[in-house]
Amino acid sequence: MIENRKEEHINIAESRVVSPDHNFWDDIKFVHQAVPEIDFDRIDTAIKFLNIKTDFPILISSMTGGTERAREINRNLARAAETFGIGMGVGSMRAAVEKKELSDTFSVINEYKIRYKIANIGAPQLIDQEKKGFDNKKIDYVFDLIGANFLAVHFNFLQEMVQPEGDHNSRGVMKRLQEVAASYPVIVKETGNGFSREAANMFRDAGVKAIDVGGLGGTSFAAIEYYRAEKAGDREKMDSGRTFWDWGIPSPASIRYCNVGLPVIGSGGLRNGLDLARSIAMGAEMGGFARTLLSSADKSYEDVEREIKQIIRDLKIAMFLTSSGKVNDLRKAGKIIMEPLKSWLSLYGDE
Repeated sequence: MIENRKEEHINIAESRVVSPDHNFWDDIKFVHQAVPEIDFDRIDTAIKFLNIKTDFPILISSMTGGTERAREINRNLARAAETFGIGMGVGSMRAAVEKKELSDTFSVINEYKIRYKIANIGAPQLIDQEKKGFDNKKIDYVFDLIGANFLAVHFNFLQEMVQPEGDHNSRGVMKRLQEVAASYPVIVKETGNGFSREAANMFRDAGVKAIDVGGLGGTSFAAIEYYRAEKAGDREKMDSGRTFWDWGIPSPASIRYCNVGLPVIGSGGLRNGLDLARSIAMGAEMGGFARTLLSSADKSYEDVEREIKQIIRDLKIAMFLTSSGKVNDLRKAGKIIMEPLKSWLSLYGDE
């Protein structure tokens, strides 16, 4: 069941339209600097994230695991992470807990030297559902399986609502998250719907280390589940998937909302190096790429390498044309915020 679902997710993400109607990164326009007064070849793209230095402000976001096909995808992504000196997360590791024979589809990344690795479990698995919630022994298992530096706890409650096998209970999640964060370096992550400021404040108070916004703009898991329901002939789930296809907080707005004193990863709909520059300009430490790299990783390492090289080149062009010699300089770059993103930023007075 888990393996089939993971395979379906990959197939749908690669072959079907699963994005919302509008990509809010396009609402951010940089002010062009015709006289940059910097040397393109000396632009510094290195950053420190939670005291770990990476060569570029790029995270290979959590994507997959739990299938034979996912093993090769993760191997290609891990090789790329080593090549470019960046961090990497893996997909939900629930499959590795429930079916130990699938563990190597995640641990394959240990073949490469990666600056930091992020294990991944779902917030619904922190508490009791139809099955018992993960205790620390199970969390230890997934953390140690990949020699993780951080533990991502992903929040995907919209997906849980629209998928046939979804978990519907969220009562007690924050209490358990606080307990987990006391024992593990936790990064909270949304999966396409973003975090509000209220959520960000709760996460800060719970002791998490960073927030990965995973906002509206990239893969809509309501859309993913719509196609799965269509294939299964489940009209009720199809209707819910269609209704909530565009639900969520836009990624750039969520970056601003999550400015509560914790490092922020800007993810959700990043397509290229310009979007990466935009995410940093909005306040993110780095940008997380998922579906942009998925198809390439499903083909070959060389395809992933080519994709990341282009992202880096376009990031550096954006930095050059905004007179940004270092990554942090992007935060001072002139920019214009267009509608509809501008209205989203007014919610907490963040315009």
